[in-house]
Amino acid sequence: MSLPRAYAFRVDLPREPGIVEADLPDLTSAAGPLTEDALHIAPPKALWTKVPKPVPGTLITGTLPPENRARFLLRVPSDWNGRLVVGAASGITDESTYDLYFSDFLLSKGYAFAATDKGVRRALLDGDTVVMPMTPESSVRRWAGRLETLVETARELILRRHGSSPERVYAVGLSNGGFIARRAAEIGFVDGAVDISGVMWRADKGNLLRELPALLRAVSKEPWDQDAIARASFPRVDAKWKPLADLYKLVYWESSLGIFLSDLDPTYAGAPADYDLDSRPAALAAIREFENTGDLKAPLISIAGRHDYLIPCAGHAEAYRDLVRSRGKADLHRLLFEDDAAHIDTNADMFPFVTPLMPRAHAAFDELVTWVEN
Repeated sequence: MSLPRAYAFRVDLPREPGIVEADLPDLTSAAGPLTEDALHIAPPKALWTKVPKPVPGTLITGTLPPENRARFLLRVPSDWNGRLVVGAASGITDESTYDLYFSDFLLSKGYAFAATDKGVRRALLDGDTVVMPMTPESSVRRWAGRLETLVETARELILRRHGSSPERVYAVGLSNGGFIARRAAEIGFVDGAVDISGVMWRADKGNLLRELPALLRAVSKEPWDQDAIARASFPRVDAKWKPLADLYKLVYWESSLGIFLSDLDPTYAGAPADYDLDSRPAALAAIREFENTGDLKAPLISIAGRHDYLIPCAGHAEAYRDLVRSRGKADLHRLLFEDDAAHIDTNADMFPFVTPLMPRAHAAFDELVTWVEN
């Protein structure tokens, strides 16, 4: 089977607005079927959450007002604990992304769980190529606002169904979903957040539009330029990790850069490896519209793998920690590392030496709740 690669394009895809509600005997993934997006970020099956019994409750699916661009799902167990957890999908995946990663774990503890695709949609061409529209309506500039709308919509739906609003709201997210969880904690529309392999967006330093072109230049020929890889903030690639890095080169680096260039700098027409963000004032201005501030309003726990070859620790996890400290908010942030973790837990299926982050994420969520509620 060939590996998919993602490319952005600027033609929209239709979406039908509306909301559908259903009472189900089991809200967990055991009721099936599992989506490819849920499997895309999940660890090996042995680590999936074991839910001892069905979790009955209400499933609500539909589109978010007012423009009905973004899809969402909301699961509210019958034995609801009065708390809501929300998440935005990680990359070009949909609202089912966290079904295995977070939803089962949270539902088994009585939490309501809601997720959105951020307004991003995609199509699969010829079984190989994923195309992702990056119109202004699906831009990264809109993503945090869509999570806030999800919180408001879920509150209203839960109030109507249960007669009370959530006592607490938490955000979770992986990759760019982690970026949105951080923004939720910075803006303050949640009581706390957990981000895993979270992306940091800043115009003045780092970010994928600087890192990925430098990385592409560093690996343009064999052997790879290890010093240049390190200067691009990525971990050096030894013999053990080279096969994983080769996979990331094939699947993620150029395609991820293409997606965000199409969004933030659509007039750029050069080679991806030649891109120079600092010479593109319009792109810098676009990033300033949604960049991380580090000015946390709610507690945040960040988790990162030191062998993440897409969202490297130095340019994202550690840089975000330093940004938070510079704003005097270090008491609201905890950063946890896993030495042998990569960007997504699925890598452990192909590379058994990769340590999945999902168990750490679940423990961090429990730690967050204790931190906030005590």
